[in-house]
Amino acid sequence: MGLRNKAMTKRNEHGFFSGITEDYSNYRWYKGERENPYQGDQKRPLAASFWEYERDFHLAYLDKAGSSQDLAEAYKIWKLSLFTEHLPGNINWEKVFETGTK
Repeated sequence: MGLRNKAMTKRNEHGFFSGITEDYSNYRWYKGERENPYQGDQKRPLAASFWEYERDFHLAYLDKAGSSQDLAEAYKIWKLSLFTEHLPGNINWEKVFETGTK
């Protein structure tokens, strides 16, 4: 059994796999869906992009078998990095992230 399979079969103390809570309480956009539900959303046009970013974070976190880093802390660090290193400046990305619109 590979490391990833071993990590996926080991439940944490709350009964969830790999430290990810069932309600995805750390996430704004990605809630464990297979397909992006925000594609074509006219009210929140950036929500589809944020869904993609969060899904990538989620999958990367799950791939870290044996990581002792807390999900909430990893998410906080990832979100700050997203805003400061990957998205263009002069925009309040925290507000954009909350609303899905500029």
